[in-house]
Amino acid sequence: MRQLLIIDDQSILADDLADMIPWGEAGITNVYKAYSGQEALDIMNEQPIDVIITDIRMPGMSGLELIREVKRNWKHTKCILLSGYSDFEYTKQALQLQSSDYLLKPASDDELIGAVRKAIGDLEREWQEISSVQRAMYSLREQLPKLREYMLLDLLSGKQSAEPLRLMPKLTMYEIPFREGIPVHIMLLRLDDSEKLYEGGESEALIDYALANMAEEVFGEQLHLWHAKDTHGFLVCLLQAKSTAEVSTTESVEEWIERRAFQLQHVVKSYLRVGISVLTSKSGLFPAEAAPLYQASITNFRHFIGGEKDLYISLAKEPARGGAPQLINELHRPPTILQLLEVGQWDAARSKLDTIFHELETDWRDSQEHVLETYFTIAATLAALVHKNKQWLSDTIGDDFHAFANERPITAVDELRTWAYRIIENYKTSVSTEEKDSRSGIIRKVQEYIHEHLENASLHSISSHVFLNPSYLSKIYKTETGEGISEFMLRARMEKSAQLLSQTDEKIYEISQMLGYQKPSYFIQLFKKHYGLTPQEYRNKLQ
Repeated sequence: MRQLLIIDDQSILADDLADMIPWGEAGITNVYKAYSGQEALDIMNEQPIDVIITDIRMPGMSGLELIREVKRNWKHTKCILLSGYSDFEYTKQALQLQSSDYLLKPASDDELIGAVRKAIGDLEREWQEISSVQRAMYSLREQLPKLREYMLLDLLSGKQSAEPLRLMPKLTMYEIPFREGIPVHIMLLRLDDSEKLYEGGESEALIDYALANMAEEVFGEQLHLWHAKDTHGFLVCLLQAKSTAEVSTTESVEEWIERRAFQLQHVVKSYLRVGISVLTSKSGLFPAEAAPLYQASITNFRHFIGGEKDLYISLAKEPARGGAPQLINELHRPPTILQLLEVGQWDAARSKLDTIFHELETDWRDSQEHVLETYFTIAATLAALVHKNKQWLSDTIGDDFHAFANERPITAVDELRTWAYRIIENYKTSVSTEEKDSRSGIIRKVQEYIHEHLENASLHSISSHVFLNPSYLSKIYKTETGEGISEFMLRARMEKSAQLLSQTDEKIYEISQMLGYQKPSYFIQLFKKHYGLTPQEYRNKLQ
């Protein structure tokens, strides 16, 4: 999936370039357009753009200033300058900014398609080098990366002491540049539909290494990244700012991480051909708070992502939802039923139950103590999960509650199997209903906020209002309503403008400003596209 953004302050030219050229011939699947440099940056903060085509001379932010900002925040995005000015100075500056190409107006369709095709080819080569199997195989032969991975897993599980006097010398020995007392974030990466990759014959270790290598490329400019594969199947990354890192003064570290995580999802989708779900934690001091951050991240991954695919959330903007998961007991080796249900791995939980009951039938069918051990573990696990979700057990499992409260415990393997499968399915249904109701409430809050703030509503202000990061909010809104937030905002503003035109004597430029459009000409263009008439024609028709 490749995405193109076209920027020109002359909206007609931008529309023609976006709509009239067969961009699919260059490998482009989605085309966006903007009429100013700032609008282009807003789109890039929402959408992972591979290539931009921009005019040079625009009011406010020029094309060269835009490219400079793009290269600072999205170094892999390819930039093509399009201008009617053949001044050598522009060409020189474009080369200094590492523009992919420089075309003079009027450029032919073939020239534009060729320039974009070349830019996409350059991107392919860059990411192939980053994720190449050759690099992965060479690194895997080395022992140091594996030692670092084991050490991180031990630190997060509690096997490795977080006491600085014991930990820091090992970090130095393993060349891990993390510093005591400096904030860190946990990032969980989960490959979705990873079987697509393994069908091609690639080993799981090489795929994991390619993913980790891509993460290091995206985040490594300003953050140290320490990664390992855990028992849940997540690639766990510990992030800490480099001493020389300079995060933009206009955004927090969490916002910078969010933007880069969204970019990582895009490049993995484009170059590994598989989606990933990503969760990033709140910050905590290293090393004491690393393990609690990891446990909280595991818990919240199930709450906010679960079985959904291609999602990204940041716990920095989420309300607190419980602490670290409390394990009751281990029937067998990890992952336990509790761990699997915590992260919404329903099929894996069912397979785990199959394994448990097979062993019960094979080795302990006549042992009531072993059956009771299994029963009490499953019962306690479900009770803990339901209560953590602030629900009543009786409401979640219905008539089966009598086995917990009023009747004798289950002591037969066949009865226990039937009961366990049934209550786990009831729990899954309860979680799905809770998530659906939660999403409906979010959609309602978003729409109410937009109607109350038509003049200045933006994706950033809306996401802050509902305590969700912009990319996650955009995805669930589109999934639930079938339209994007920007589309709803446009429709709401157009409906409000029609109301003002019909019921008031406000001038058109005043209505434009009331709805947040600083340029009346742009408002008029949007209104005509929506209603087929200019605002004045619409008012005249009503009169």
